[in-house]
Amino acid sequence: MLAYITRRLVYGLVTLLALSMVVFGLLQASGGGPLNRLRLNPRMQDLIQELTELWGLDKPVYQQYLTWLKNYVTPEEFGLQNAIPIVMVLAAVGGTFLIARYMKSHWKGGVILLMWVVAIIVSVANMNIEFNWGVSFQGGGSVWDLVFSRAGATFRLGFTALFLALLIGIPLGIYQAVRQYSFFDQLGTVGAFLMFSTPIFVVGIGLQIVLALYLEKWTGVKVFYVAGMNEPGYGDLSFWGQMKDTLQHLMLPAISIALISLAGYARFQRASMLEVLHSDYLRTAKAKGLPRRTIIVKHALRNALIPIVTLVSIDIAFIIGGAIITESIFGWPGLGSLYITAIDTVDYPLVMAIVMIIGIGIVIMNIVADIMYGVMDPRVRYE
Repeated sequence: MLAYITRRLVYGLVTLLALSMVVFGLLQASGGGPLNRLRLNPRMQDLIQELTELWGLDKPVYQQYLTWLKNYVTPEEFGLQNAIPIVMVLAAVGGTFLIARYMKSHWKGGVILLMWVVAIIVSVANMNIEFNWGVSFQGGGSVWDLVFSRAGATFRLGFTALFLALLIGIPLGIYQAVRQYSFFDQLGTVGAFLMFSTPIFVVGIGLQIVLALYLEKWTGVKVFYVAGMNEPGYGDLSFWGQMKDTLQHLMLPAISIALISLAGYARFQRASMLEVLHSDYLRTAKAKGLPRRTIIVKHALRNALIPIVTLVSIDIAFIIGGAIITESIFGWPGLGSLYITAIDTVDYPLVMAIVMIIGIGIVIMNIVADIMYGVMDPRVRYE
């Protein structure tokens, strides 16, 4: 497995390099120079000169790309403490290999997940490495600071939506499979297709109207907020007051994302569960007289969850980029709204930074998903 992980990492690096070339080329071909807006202000001449020298904007496109690539991957400073995130990730990779190979318990998937969660938390807490991603072309400050000042809000929204989608979608899919062709199954199927077919902006605006505006009108109580992440006086509230304020702002955008995601999880879980329920080894388990609950939970569910691993891994990766439309609708100050602004202003250092972060997340989570396949299904072998 270690050789497989190494090979996938090499393929991932090649993929990221190709992604950066394509996105950089598209930005260059989009029309309109990145400094055009700055040139309208006579006071920005010094900044324009600084950015031109930093990014080589007066040079050919391939030299501009090489300058960006060098700045993106070369840290400005690197100390002993800054090595902690790298050590934690390497330890998590090694631990995953050892647990998958030598641990016999059915809980090894949970142990691997917990180990990665701890590694990520420790890495983020000690990540003081700063890369020379430059400054925003629109005078917004350091690209690194802009990106990571918005990352917390995006993670808060994305993981809440993912938790709600998994909490409801997977049990819903299992129940639909167990009660195949029942009224509840038919109702769930119709509901899933409706959610798939409804644009996210319609869902978001509908929730704002019904659960924020009309619900307050009907009850006289402010249950949810239409936009924003916190009230202006958030810092003066008590702990429970801050929790309440956070949930009131967070739930509507999270629900709007979760509704579409849980429809996908429910459909995939239903299809996967039905395939497993009609397999020979489950017929054998039924013939042995095992309880129905044991057959479904212990034997069927484990194999039926394997396709969901791919969906979850991809969703986690896209959480890094933020729910672009949802953040715009709800005025959520995350990476998604920042990304829209960067594209609109042809702010290519900012666009490239966010796109590459999303790409890195997708590559890493796909590798984690492949490892989890081997953990959950003993038939999978990586030679």
